[in-house]
Amino acid sequence: MPKLTLCFKGRFIGLHNLSETTATIGRAADAGIHIESLAVAERHALITLNNEQCHISPIDDHKVWVNHHPITTPTQLSHGDIIQIGKHELFFSENAIGLNPTFLKDNVHSINQPGRQPGVSKNAFDQLLHCINTLPTGTIQILSGRHLGKIIPLQRGLTRLGLTGDECAVIAHRNDGYYISHLEGDVPPKVNNQSIGNSCVRLREGNEIQMGNIRMRFHEEIVQSAAM
Repeated sequence: MPKLTLCFKGRFIGLHNLSETTATIGRAADAGIHIESLAVAERHALITLNNEQCHISPIDDHKVWVNHHPITTPTQLSHGDIIQIGKHELFFSENAIGLNPTFLKDNVHSINQPGRQPGVSKNAFDQLLHCINTLPTGTIQILSGRHLGKIIPLQRGLTRLGLTGDECAVIAHRNDGYYISHLEGDVPPKVNNQSIGNSCVRLREGNEIQMGNIRMRFHEEIVQSAAM
């Protein structure tokens, strides 16, 4: 199954399976491949799958580069191709499982140089793919309210908790774990009954989060939340 690995400045953000016939890349919350960046349009590019061939095309003349060349029409992707949208990069692969963040940080720049040879690109990309690091696997489990028991997977670079105009927080996935910070509202969330204030707090297995009247628990692995 073809996949896209999303990175920002050499940091692993997420891995997306291309299992649908079409997928939108953009800033919109319902985009199939969501990129949280003002440099990215809500509907920036379109991925299409047809007979095991994958194409990417810009939407509404938004800027998209493939292997450092701007494209204006549907362009077929090959294993190892690098897509640039805004300041984010997506690595296309036919069978990628994941990327080791440390290896990625040290090596992405070297395979992004203009004028690289196709063979060099493929070898470097295959080397990246063999440094396997699985998808982010953290979850939030709701402990109170009408959504009691619901499990929220944390598989994006940023996950928003709460509604706009209300108490909101954001959980960011970094190379070394998950961090929560206050986003909106008068009262910051609490972690283990301690207000986080304006700090960015790293979450640990089993940490309890409270936002207003809603209690949640953080788990580093989905199997741990399923076992509760």
